[in-house]
Amino acid sequence: MTLCSSLNRHKSCKTLKVSDYVKRLEHEDIQNAGQESLWLISHALGISHSAVLTKNTLSDDECTKIEDVISRRIKGEPLQYILGETDFYGRDFHVGRGVLIPRHDTETLIEAMKFFAKPDESFCFADWGTGSGCIAITIMLEFPHSFAYMIEQSEDAITFARINLERYNVIHRAKIISRLEDVNRKCRFILSNPPYISSDEIDRLMKTVRDYEPHVALDGGNDGMNFYRLIMNRSMSVLDDDGYLIFETGNMNQVHALESVSDNFMFVREFHDSNNFPRCIALKRRVNE
Repeated sequence: MTLCSSLNRHKSCKTLKVSDYVKRLEHEDIQNAGQESLWLISHALGISHSAVLTKNTLSDDECTKIEDVISRRIKGEPLQYILGETDFYGRDFHVGRGVLIPRHDTETLIEAMKFFAKPDESFCFADWGTGSGCIAITIMLEFPHSFAYMIEQSEDAITFARINLERYNVIHRAKIISRLEDVNRKCRFILSNPPYISSDEIDRLMKTVRDYEPHVALDGGNDGMNFYRLIMNRSMSVLDDDGYLIFETGNMNQVHALESVSDNFMFVREFHDSNNFPRCIALKRRVNE
């Protein structure tokens, strides 16, 4: 076989040998190289995974398309950006440069919502830093009588959020706003997966995160707590008297800080992710007696 590489794009690739691409990804220490190669080739050629495994002849154009996605992955671009979507809570969401890639740990926020609310309940909620919209949209789909305020300032992220709202036909049940103060109805819940990585840690992140994902969605200030404080300070006028704040957390220092008693909120409980880390913290508004 003649490998499709930047050195021989002008030559015809006579056969497709997936194992050659697997080896190239493995050489870059990319985990799950076999599955990623299959996904990337399938995406490049616009055919199913099974069709990739049975395809033999490749044209020059097909070789170029495969080489493009393989090269992007080798350089460190996240797989999700190349494919243009990712899975969250069993559903696919469009993502790309300029928006944070949803993580499965963040699904713990949905489990927390299911602890506090029943599927047939009607309520408003706010998703601070909505990004791709995966959290808000999932809640709207799991709670069909809910209404979402999706708070986001990044135009890139808003573009993806709108695409995903239309994809799941819930755009009529949501309002995208830029500030928490723009919420014009009382909310039972305010949820957030805020930027919570301390500023001095950003340069030590994995290349796929550090060089590609938006730092505005990652950097939480000197102690990673800037946006927790901001949301807690600004949420009192928005939350119902029996309202909840539900935060994703990144480390135990944040967990302990959020669990500490404050004047306006009291700690309710932790929600653990699949690794038994207290990934979400629920706080309830204190009502002045």
